[in-house]
Amino acid sequence: MASSSEAFARFEMWKNLSTPLRVTIIERGEPEVVLSGRIDVIDEDALQVGLIGSDRRFGTFDVGEAEFSIEDARIVVSRENVEWLIFETELGE
Repeated sequence: MASSSEAFARFEMWKNLSTPLRVTIIERGEPEVVLSGRIDVIDEDALQVGLIGSDRRFGTFDVGEAEFSIEDARIVVSRENVEWLIFETELGE
């Protein structure tokens, strides 16, 4: 598992490079939701990541009280093994 500061360093890099991302939201008992966009806002103190989609919709993800797994092209955020956010580059970079 990685620290939140390691995850936010990657989020910051993706934000600065305007990296296109796919975000998969998985919650127990709910259908999987997949969003596409770029990171627009990061608040490491509040443990939040803001994504703006190609349709100009904006969403904020709370990653507090979570565990982080960092791979080359993705970050998996898990909370209590019942909620997951998977941020991954659309280009597999």
